Amino acid sequence: MVEKKYYKPEIETMSREDFLKYQWKLLKNQIEYVYANSGLCQRLFKKAKITPDDINSVEDFRKKVPFTNKPDLLADQQERPPYGTRLCVREDEIFITWLTSGTSGKGQEVHTLTEDDWDTFLDIPAMMYVWSGWKRGEKVMNPLPVGITAAAPFHYLGLQRVGCDVFNLGAYDTKTKLEHMKRFKITGIFSTPAYLEALMADAEDMGLDPAKDLYVRKIMTAIQAYPVSFVHKVEEKWNAKLYDYYGSTQYAFGSTCEKGAAIGEQRGYYHLYDWIAFHEIINPETGQWVEPGEVGEMVVTPLIKRASPYLRFRMADRVRYFPHNACDCGRPFALAEAGTIGRYDDMMKIKGVNIWPETIDEVIFTKNEAVDYRGKLYITDDGREKADIVIEFHRTVTPEVKKQLTARIVEEIHDKTGINFNVLETKEPIPQVAFKIRRWTDERAKGLEKKA
Repeated sequence: MVEKKYYKPEIETMSREDFLKYQWKLLKNQIEYVYANSGLCQRLFKKAKITPDDINSVEDFRKKVPFTNKPDLLADQQERPPYGTRLCVREDEIFITWLTSGTSGKGQEVHTLTEDDWDTFLDIPAMMYVWSGWKRGEKVMNPLPVGITAAAPFHYLGLQRVGCDVFNLGAYDTKTKLEHMKRFKITGIFSTPAYLEALMADAEDMGLDPAKDLYVRKIMTAIQAYPVSFVHKVEEKWNAKLYDYYGSTQYAFGSTCEKGAAIGEQRGYYHLYDWIAFHEIINPETGQWVEPGEVGEMVVTPLIKRASPYLRFRMADRVRYFPHNACDCGRPFALAEAGTIGRYDDMMKIKGVNIWPETIDEVIFTKNEAVDYRGKLYITDDGREKADIVIEFHRTVTPEVKKQLTARIVEEIHDKTGINFNVLETKEPIPQVAFKIRRWTDERAKGLEKKA
C-alpha cells in the first residue's frame, strides 16, 4: 500500500461536503473582490446585467457569470498597457510579472502577482512534489532555463520549499546535464515526456544505463500527452516512479497523487487543486458541465489571487473529467485524467477529418525505438493536400528495424485516422526543447496562396 503524504492535511482530509462549503466561501469572496477592483470584470458584469449580489450559489455562478477568454485579456492589455484594467492592486504592490509562453500563437498574456500571491503560488509545486515523495535534502534537477515565464522558478523555488537541493541546469546541454546527474547522484528530475526521450537517447550515446548508472528514482513530467506504455517504458529504463502534473500561468493546476501517472494499465488522475482555483470542465459548444468520463474544456477561476485575477477563464485545454471519488486516496478534489490533456486549438483538420496530435503521439511513442518526431501539413504544386511525419530513432536501431517500424507506423496511423501519412526518418537529429513543444507546422495556407 502506498503511503499517503499530505502537504495541507487540514484541507486534503476534509470530507467532500465540507470542502465544497469551504470552496464556496473562497469563491464568493473572490467574486466580490474582483468586481470591486477589476475594470475588465465590471465591464463583463455590466454587459451581462449582473452584480455580485446576484451570485449566491455555485449554480448562480455557472449560469450567470460570463466567461473570460484570451482575446478579452489581450484587448484589455491593449486598452491600458501593459497590465490592463484587470490589475487590482497598485503597481508598487506587484512582486512578480509573468508572460505566458504564447504557444497558441495568439499573443502573450501579462500576469502579475503580489508578494502574498507568490507565497501561495509556491505551495502548488511544493504540494505536488510532497505527494510524489520528494524529501528534504534530496538532490534534484531543474532542466529549465530561467526567463520571464513562470515554469523555471515555479519548480526551483517550489522544490526549495520542500527542502530539496536543487541543481538548475537549464543553461547546459543534455550531455552536461547527464554528467552532473551522475556526479552529484541526483535522485529526482522534472522533465517533459519529449525531453525524457532526449535524456535517454544521449545517455545511451554516453554508454550510460539510466537504471544502473544513474540514481534517479522519481520523475515529474508535464505539458504533453503520452500513452500508458510510455509510463511503463520510462519507469523500467530509469528504475524510477513517474508522476505527472497539469498547470498553467492562469492557475489551473492538478497533479497525480502517490499512485503516480499510471496504476497498472490504467491512467492515473490529476487531483485538481480546487483549494487554489475553482475548476470547471464544460462542453465547449453548450457551456454546460460535462458528465464523469466525458471530455470538455477547462475553465478556471483563481480563488486566492489579488494582483490580476479574472472569473471563468476559458483555457482551451481539452480535459477528461472524473469525480473526486474515482481515486481512492480520499482527497476531496475533482479529477482529470492524466496524460491525455491537449489543446482544442491544436486540432488539425486533414482531408476533412478532425485529428488531434495526441492520436499521432499515441502511435509513435509506443515504439521504444522512437526518440521524437515532427509533422508538416502542406499543399503540393498540383494542389494535393499532404501530411508528412519525420521520425528520429535511437542511434542503435538498425536500418531494417527502422524500415519495419516506419511501415507499421503508417499502418497504425491509418487505422486510427483513415488518413495516409508519409512517414520518413529524419536526416538530422531533431532539436530538443526542455519545456513546451509544438511538433506540427501547417503550411497549407502558403500552398494555396502560391497556387492561387
